[in-house]
Amino acid sequence: MAWEFAEGLVDEIAAYLEANLPAKLAAIDAAINDGIELRDVVEYLGRDPVASPQRSGTLPILFVGVPQGQISMFKEAGADQEHVLWIYVLERDPSAEILKKRMYRYGRAIAEVLIDHHYDAVTVHTWDTIGPIRFDYSPQLTSGNMAIQDVKLELTYTKLETET
Repeated sequence: MAWEFAEGLVDEIAAYLEANLPAKLAAIDAAINDGIELRDVVEYLGRDPVASPQRSGTLPILFVGVPQGQISMFKEAGADQEHVLWIYVLERDPSAEILKKRMYRYGRAIAEVLIDHHYDAVTVHTWDTIGPIRFDYSPQLTSGNMAIQDVKLELTYTKLETET
């Protein structure tokens, strides 16, 4: 068996978000129904946007990355690990007010999907979360008549990975 460590966490969460986030965005749009639509994410990238500033011209984009991790206990055939996971969504809009509401809703949608992931019968006990989901809403940057902003969610995951 190959060890997965942080790469396995990034791949699992990115795949789960890609499969389940569009339906959650649609559900939030339908529930609020105020005319502000959440656009589907066009790319799910397994990297940190700060480390990879080259972005696609089409937004929104979702980045998933692990900035730090640790192995707290290891044996020949097992490793107890803990990784901090960052999820960013980058979006733009001509209206700064609408963009701010979108960013709050993207953060909410991602958090709800991650909670679903935690209790999903298929993924239960693959990775467990420790502590809270933290949200960080960046300041808006404007150029001409366009505002751009990101929301970052930070979670800590743990897993005892054993070699079979």
